[in-house]
Amino acid sequence: MKRYLIVGGSGFLGSHVLSELLERQAQVSVSDIIGPQYANRLKNKMDSINYIWKSAEDLNERDISDVDCILFLAAQADVPLVLSSPKYSFHTNTAGLINVLELIRAKKNTQLIFMSSKNVYGKPDKSLVTEDDVLKPTDPYGAGKAAADLMCQSYAESFGLSISVIRSSGLFGPNSRLQQVIPIFIQQALKDLPITIEGDGSQSTDFNYVMNLVDAIITMAESDVKGVYNIAYGTDYSIKDIADLIIKQTNSKSEINNLPWRSGEKGMKLSLSIEKAKSEFGYNPKVSFEEGIGKTIDWMRNL
Repeated sequence: MKRYLIVGGSGFLGSHVLSELLERQAQVSVSDIIGPQYANRLKNKMDSINYIWKSAEDLNERDISDVDCILFLAAQADVPLVLSSPKYSFHTNTAGLINVLELIRAKKNTQLIFMSSKNVYGKPDKSLVTEDDVLKPTDPYGAGKAAADLMCQSYAESFGLSISVIRSSGLFGPNSRLQQVIPIFIQQALKDLPITIEGDGSQSTDFNYVMNLVDAIITMAESDVKGVYNIAYGTDYSIKDIADLIIKQTNSKSEINNLPWRSGEKGMKLSLSIEKAKSEFGYNPKVSFEEGIGKTIDWMRNL
């Protein structure tokens, strides 16, 4: 069994990856800037891991000396903060990765899986994008992710390193941040409050239930696959359809309240082709969108 370091392991995705690796009896270290006493998602796992309380920028050779695979999941992904502090966000989303890339360049034999984002594609000219499409980010978060994405590819090519990049769709599921669209809609529906949609709800994008991505990450790590991969459902869901599904699954009396369009969202339609991941390492989302919404509702009922 490989020995893992999860950079950003106390976050939403990282905590789910950690739980799955521990179920498989893997040896896992976690690096995060959150103090161990405040890493609430990991509070029942601290005795089973090595918790390194430091940023990715400060990791050193000793921290990765016995690590076979680094899962780089850390990011400053709070969109309002990205827009108010783009310089800070860009630095945060690139500097730590550069340090880790330099560490594995010196060590040579450590695999790296980096978590990129659908935001690197921006607003493409076609609705279904593949890994070969040009990166055209339209916001500072996407630009930072695109820079990091390309850095990973350049280090893999220049130095022969085992690096993979995952371009993930938007995630949802238990333990997610409550300020994202799906949890917001669920909170409103559970309280029979109006569900607010900016625009008419026709804007659509790809999503994924978190455990589908966890399965992909671990499969990639165990198979030593290298390259760039879209991981998503492979289809887009409109905001209106998501709201209707949540109202139905919660038996809510909520009605939809349409607000003015948010800048740049009118006409948005994006889905990620997952054919490459399917053909190269057998990725297939096991939990459907509808089932994932149900699992997320069950979790939020008990908050």
